[in-house]
Amino acid sequence: MRWRFIFFGYPLLEIIAAWVVAQLLGWGWTLLLLVAGIPIGVYVMRRAGSAAFASVRQATNSGGLPPGEAGSHSLTFIAGLLITIPGFCTDLLGLVLLVPPIKERIRKRVARRIIATGFPNSATFPESTAAQPNYGEGDVVIGEVIEDDENARPDQRGQKQTGPSLEGPV
Repeated sequence: MRWRFIFFGYPLLEIIAAWVVAQLLGWGWTLLLLVAGIPIGVYVMRRAGSAAFASVRQATNSGGLPPGEAGSHSLTFIAGLLITIPGFCTDLLGLVLLVPPIKERIRKRVARRIIATGFPNSATFPESTAAQPNYGEGDVVIGEVIEDDENARPDQRGQKQTGPSLEGPV
């Protein structure tokens, strides 16, 4: 039943909203507003993406993101996506999502839900165990392979190999 409401109710809601705006402003202005939302939304998404990349650059230099930074950029991107979708209801929802106190409240609520569902975070797992890879069950020996046999090519005898060969099979 819920999917029927979303599938049929949402477009009906957008059509009613467009009709109300057209009655107030006229159909020309209504169409102009609907089309103007697309580049505005793309601009908001582009700014959110640039800010996210800047945060990642800062995180690589300083060792970590400030708390809530990634969630804030994600919500800004979602707001831009909502503004990009033609329709006054989605535009209004996207604009409301750009208001800082509302965005912060939603970010905190979503973060609590993610933590409650069991996703790891830095408070749950110490850095030392979270950063180590999981090798599964069995005996694992971590080390380096040094080829030193007569079948190796002369230019590779005694060399360390820490990963797959770039040259392919010999």
